[in-house]
Amino acid sequence: MNDNTLKQPLRLKSWFSLIRFPNLFTVPGDAVFAYLVVNGKTDSPLFACVILAVLSFYMFGLISNDIADLETDRRERPMRPLPSGQISMQSAKFAAFIFGFSGLFLSALCGKGALFAGLVLVMLIYGYNSRLKHVFLVGPASLALCRVTGLVLGLFAAHSRMLTSDILFPAVLFLAAYILCISISAQVESEEGRRRTVLTGGWMAMLLSLLWLAAGLYFSSDMMDIMGELTPSICFAVVISILLAVSTLKNILSLHLKYETSKVPPFIGNSIRNLILFQASACAFAGFMDEAFFLLLLFIPAWIFSKMFYQS
Repeated sequence: MNDNTLKQPLRLKSWFSLIRFPNLFTVPGDAVFAYLVVNGKTDSPLFACVILAVLSFYMFGLISNDIADLETDRRERPMRPLPSGQISMQSAKFAAFIFGFSGLFLSALCGKGALFAGLVLVMLIYGYNSRLKHVFLVGPASLALCRVTGLVLGLFAAHSRMLTSDILFPAVLFLAAYILCISISAQVESEEGRRRTVLTGGWMAMLLSLLWLAAGLYFSSDMMDIMGELTPSICFAVVISILLAVSTLKNILSLHLKYETSKVPPFIGNSIRNLILFQASACAFAGFMDEAFFLLLLFIPAWIFSKMFYQS
């Protein structure tokens, strides 16, 4: 067995670490939910295109983020793939270009509206990585806008204006506010003496998870009135929303009770992974139980791979 054969698994693991592989499972759900609530069907090739598009944009953002953060990572995270030399800067730039181009190409296949959303997303990612990242509140707000834009891309790709559920509006608000809160914590994750800021973001996310459960029940009340009872889909949504609240509470309590700076990145990773629970519950509240179940299944590989790869 030669050296190249031995290096291949290590090189692949480095790329998985660079793109925060566990986090990829949290990406499609936003666009899937948005596509469903204005289209209601998944039998169009555009459905697959929009999923691949948002995944491409996400990987473009993560790789370009590490490129921009190279000097910082050399000081604070020297074992990351770029500062450690596991992946060359040239390779990273080429991969970022490929993923960015792929995202725009796939968006264009979904229509002019989706392409416009894709262009906006690229500009938001560039603005965050180049100028806004370290600006308090502004950086987290730009990340929240990136996530919401991915959801909007799903809306445009559906080629329909027929809204099947009012749950869309609280879902957009929750997504933006949740990402804002977690990003506030992540912005200072490696800084000593920022315990209050990190925990504030975490507790706000916890409160949002409770509000999400209440909002889901309220905005799905029309469906309950029509059916005369709680539908299986809404019951499923309630269960998932409770799991979201419990998981968020457990996550913040474990950090609050024994706070250490080294525990903040795993806390951020767990918080990002909880987005899958939100996405699945949103689909279930909107009446798409099968799709909600398949999204929920993504939590399993996300959890497994979180033990192996960098997330924050």
